[in-house]
Amino acid sequence: MTGRHWLRVITISVLAGTIAASAITFLDWRLNPGGIFRDTQGTDWTVVAETALSWFWPVTVLVFLVGVATVFLFARPR
Repeated sequence: MTGRHWLRVITISVLAGTIAASAITFLDWRLNPGGIFRDTQGTDWTVVAETALSWFWPVTVLVFLVGVATVFLFARPR
């Protein structure tokens, strides 16, 4: 696995984690289930950050592992 492969896998993983976390966090904030994201006094940014991180890390790690497995399977020298 070359440096270029590592860079691609890491970039794709972080991008996928960011997109997933942003989308889910925005939808949760917009729908505001149980009123935990915002109330009459404004947005609770702690809850927003916790939600974003709770989606970012698992998605990033999962995509990274799948990416590494894919590179090892298909980018091996023949």
